[in-house]
Amino acid sequence: MMLGLCLSFPTPANAEAPPYQRAKISETLTSFSTPRFTLYIGGKKPHKERINANDIAEKSFKILNQTYDELSRIFKTRPTKKVVLRFLPPEEFRRQTGAPEWTSAMYFRNEITIPLTKTTGWDEEELHRALRHEYVHAVVAELSNYKCPAWMDEGIAQLLEGQINPLLGPALRKWIAINQAIPLDWLHNGFTTLDSAYVPAAYAQSLFAVRKLIQKNGFSAVGRYLRHLQKGKSERDAFQLAFGMKKARFEHQLTSEIRRWSQSRQPNP
Repeated sequence: MMLGLCLSFPTPANAEAPPYQRAKISETLTSFSTPRFTLYIGGKKPHKERINANDIAEKSFKILNQTYDELSRIFKTRPTKKVVLRFLPPEEFRRQTGAPEWTSAMYFRNEITIPLTKTTGWDEEELHRALRHEYVHAVVAELSNYKCPAWMDEGIAQLLEGQINPLLGPALRKWIAINQAIPLDWLHNGFTTLDSAYVPAAYAQSLFAVRKLIQKNGFSAVGRYLRHLQKGKSERDAFQLAFGMKKARFEHQLTSEIRRWSQSRQPNP
């Protein structure tokens, strides 16, 4: 039996008003809006599970606002673009985004799209991880004028999302045991078109590369890199200006650096 969204009862007149505007667009779609974010919860068809849209909206705004404040401190600038977040039934998420099966959320052009399940809706830890990761993409896109290469973008997002995925370490060790480091140019335009066998290693190497750059140059160098891209510098020029070395030299060192790590007891890239 198909069930629609199960929304909370209206706020009593004597209760404190929520810090957002809510509008019921249809029987299956509700919007929630603040000056920084607009959330859409639901889709064209009724959801298969009972979902408390108000609860999801409140949790999401709390996570997004905390992440906004943290990223503003890290990058020493306050993002200004309003971001749209869409929670869709899983089948609509796949149909609308065309995302591969391994994708659990997607950011594209100021919109974050997440398939809404019991896990993403009720597991606050999972919701926190997904929203932080995707909102980092939104901020990186704004600061670089959408010019940040995917390996850098994904590396930053993984570093800031919280707990590292435990599958990444084994995937990178397996890859580097029989391969060179993946050329960064292969990871420039996104991972959704990669062969699924390469995806875990691609994410792991991206995290490893960004972590190495930050360990040597500090996070401020990442901010400089993004601003150079925003101002129209080529990707290679922006890299050398921000990190003080040619990108080709950094790539040349990656294989030996990853192999050295793979012999250590460190679990994460």
